[in-house]
Formats: sequence, structure tokens, C-alpha cells
Amino acid sequence: MKQFFTILLLAVLLTSCTNTSTVNILISNSQKRDVTMAEVKVPLDDILKHLDAQITDTLYLLNEKNQPVDYCRSAANDSIIFTVPIIKQYSQKNYSIHTSSNQLSDNLFKFRTASINVEL
Repeated sequence: MKQFFTILLLAVLLTSCTNTSTVNILISNSQKRDVTMAEVKVPLDDILKHLDAQITDTLYLLNEKNQPVDYCRSAANDSIIFTVPIIKQYSQKNYSIHTSSNQLSDNLFKFRTASINVEL
């Protein structure tokens, strides 16, 4: 009986740690050379679907150091576009998009379950 309650408590804790206001953007470079100043375009529909957000909501883009990154929306308002300074050969960068102005401390115990993959 004690083991059942331990498993139940663990399941509740893990469920409460999911982060539904954030989606990862994994940018991969599978080329034999480094890519500098890469322009990344991510479909807005994919982002909004993962975040359960509206097109009018403000989105915050953070780099892998949890620093804000400027982005713009495409002319058709169907994607966001931002620049990644450098991606080494055969590596990837992990950016994240949030529906609120998150800080690292806000995400410390939150697990991001959704991700969007972008191949250069």
C-alpha cells in the first residue's frame, strides 16, 4: 500500500512539472561545414498548436543561454523568422518559444515536452 502511494505521488509530481507554455525549437546542421548567420523560419501554425495559443498572443523567443532573441513575422504572418549566429558542423542549437516572459528560474523544474525540428 505504501508503494502505491509513492508511485501515485510521483506521477502527480511529474504531471505538475510539465510546461505547456513553452515549445523547443531544435535547429540541426547536418552539413560538413559551419553555418553562420543562418536565417531560421518556423511555421507559426506549428508553434501555436504546441502552445495552444492564438495568433494575436505575444511570443517570446529565447536562445540556449536563456537570453531573448529578436524575431519577426513573415509578410503573410504564417511563420516567424530569426537569425542564429553560428551552428557548428553536425551539431544543433536549442531555442525555445514561450507565451509568457519566462526566466530560467521559472523553467527550472518544468519539463518541455514539445519540440519543433528545423534542418538547415
